[in-house]
Amino acid sequence: MVNNAIEATVGNGSFATSGSGERTVLLLLSAKDARYIQTRAQEDAAIDAEDILTQAEEANAFDPVG
Repeated sequence: MVNNAIEATVGNGSFATSGSGERTVLLLLSAKDARYIQTRAQEDAAIDAEDILTQAEEANAFDPVG
């Protein structure tokens, strides 16, 4: 995911005239954003999994299997 963000930032060729300092800052910001997005996606997946388990437990309490 970090590589995709970096490629998207650099891939368009608009930094051919930019200084290396600006490019470094943009790459660092892209990497930071990519890590935030990945962390947020993991948190959302964990919440969804917890909801599914809770629903399964509730369904089993109302209509036990076996």
